[in-house]
Amino acid sequence: MAVLNRVALLLSVLLVTGGCRGGAEQWGPFRGQVVDAETGQPISGAHVMVLWVREPPSLHIAERFYDAQETVADANGRFELPREIRLLTVFVRGPEVAVFAPAYMMQAPEVTPAGGRAYVDPTIVRMRPLKTRVERCTNLWGGPLLDVGSTVPTFMEVVRQYAADLDCRWPEGQ
Repeated sequence: MAVLNRVALLLSVLLVTGGCRGGAEQWGPFRGQVVDAETGQPISGAHVMVLWVREPPSLHIAERFYDAQETVADANGRFELPREIRLLTVFVRGPEVAVFAPAYMMQAPEVTPAGGRAYVDPTIVRMRPLKTRVERCTNLWGGPLLDVGSTVPTFMEVVRQYAADLDCRWPEGQ
């Protein structure tokens, strides 16, 4: 019976840790600076969201929302989200970082030193300005595809309000 208990305990530990992706890059802290890609000027008030999803083993895609955090860039375009402490993170994937600023489109983050870890090492998030209404409507981002619930209400409200203010309507046939 003692052997059976040990085997059960070992299997439980393997199950709990087998799907974990640990390390500072998964749980933060997350830091960076948001800048205009053309001018290099900081973008104050940019909204930043970090999202984690759970992917349990399955024969079909079974992504489920796990958690999210949000913050707003300061006057210098800088942001920081504190490190999260998580114990049971079986099959959690992430983080995915999204930055939203009205009339901009996020480009790939630039990390220094080369080969560094995004948002852990110094990271610049360049945002390309969307100059015309057509370009803004064409590149309209509706937020995460998963239901994030009420965990990032400010981020989601800013995205929704921006989309509503643009009022993108296309002529028939387009």
